Amino acid sequence: MNDWHRIFTQNVLVPPHPQRARQPWKESTAFQCVLKWLDGPVIRQGVLEVLSEVECHLRVSFFDVTYRHFFGRTWKTTVKPTKRPPSRIVFNEPLYFHTSLNHPHIVAVVEVVAEGKKRDGSLQTLSCGFGILRIFSNQPDSPISASQDKRLRLYHGTPRALLHPLLQDPAEQNRHMTLIENCSLQYTLKPHPALEPAFHLLPENLLVSGLQQIPGLLPAHGESGDALRKPRLQKPITGHLDDLFFTLYPSLEKFEEELLELHVQDHFQEGCGPLDGGPLEILERRLRVGVHNGLGFVQRPQVVVLVPEMDVALTRSASFSRKVVSSSKTSSGSQALVLRSRLRLPEMVGHPAFAVIFQLEYVFSSPAGVDGNAASVTSLSNLACMHMVRWAVWNPLLEADSGRVTLPLQGGIQPNPSHCLVYKVPSASMSSEEVKQVESGTLRFQFSLGSEEHLDAPTEAVSGPKVERRPSRKPPTSPSNGKIGNEQTCKPRRELCVPLGSSW
Repeated sequence: MNDWHRIFTQNVLVPPHPQRARQPWKESTAFQCVLKWLDGPVIRQGVLEVLSEVECHLRVSFFDVTYRHFFGRTWKTTVKPTKRPPSRIVFNEPLYFHTSLNHPHIVAVVEVVAEGKKRDGSLQTLSCGFGILRIFSNQPDSPISASQDKRLRLYHGTPRALLHPLLQDPAEQNRHMTLIENCSLQYTLKPHPALEPAFHLLPENLLVSGLQQIPGLLPAHGESGDALRKPRLQKPITGHLDDLFFTLYPSLEKFEEELLELHVQDHFQEGCGPLDGGPLEILERRLRVGVHNGLGFVQRPQVVVLVPEMDVALTRSASFSRKVVSSSKTSSGSQALVLRSRLRLPEMVGHPAFAVIFQLEYVFSSPAGVDGNAASVTSLSNLACMHMVRWAVWNPLLEADSGRVTLPLQGGIQPNPSHCLVYKVPSASMSSEEVKQVESGTLRFQFSLGSEEHLDAPTEAVSGPKVERRPSRKPPTSPSNGKIGNEQTCKPRRELCVPLGSSW
């Protein structure tokens, strides 16, 4: 497992409640929270008597009080040893995050967890209490700005108690909540504008430690090791991708034929009735390309349109047709999907966790409505839907500065950077690993990497990925080629439900 896969699998986030996504968008605000020390006998004497080598740590999670919904990913402090009798446990760990969910019902839940060995030598983890850390005040658009120390009161039980319907807000005043006497957590919480230049490297609602290495940031100066207190960005590298070819198994025609058949079957199983208005159609074959640092996409992925290489051969000159035929000999005669333009990625960074993500999507349109009646021409766009069928990941640091790359395409139920459902892969239980990679499809392209000043790039500042036309070729006349500007016809993708990384 390379660095990208390791970081990606360890930082999968649970999205906020869907109702929050429907609210007006607000700018994200950055925060620094320092968890200083824990005072009082929060670990009960009975636990200390039953377990040996008892240690303690804190866990922090986001919670939406309105919808009783945990989201993000649970963050853990380093483990600290405990003494008998229990005394102050010092953590002094900086915690950073940014969020656009500026609402008083968005809180952070801090849990005190003890772990130790039982008599049989096995490890046991126990929840010793929790507190509710208010991030935003009750006044709209007024985050907590005071940087002085605060004391967080702790309650008996586990954070799962917040899911009970009897615990209405404010939960701290609920009669079912019992305070732990003489116990509190000392902390500070304040806005941290210095984090804003690194927003593109950190997804919203991701809790990270200042001691954690963030792909794309330089190490911190001094002995503190806190790289997020004053983030310093690594120098970007520009990459160019040319001659992209997607080969699908067993052939493009058979792959799309099966895809359409299964889509029609889903239509019937969902009770939508027959397609009276006509057959299901493929409107476009799209490719999303973006740079990902394991935590999230560094910039919004660009979207381009792929076309069958036979269509390219019919619309190009004879010399260009010969080039397409010669370059596709390795596809065993099966037709491929190709990209007519060059891709430019100016946001690459020389870090093992930076990778380029390719996502192959199909846009379908059915001329029949939900009730089975034929749809009018004006409503055809409203019936369009999009599905991801394959994806691939490429780490440029594993290759030379230029050359040709062949990647296996992935599909099925495995996690992917967009966290959406992906079309199945062929059943290959009897196949070798080499055959399995071919059966899922392959992606081939030519690449070149280098610093911005060493490549033929425009001098103006670049805010995101762009598509470049090759100057030696005539631009195509088809309006479906190039970058997609409007995707309003696509339905929202279905999110995969991923549990929090917690033992609650």
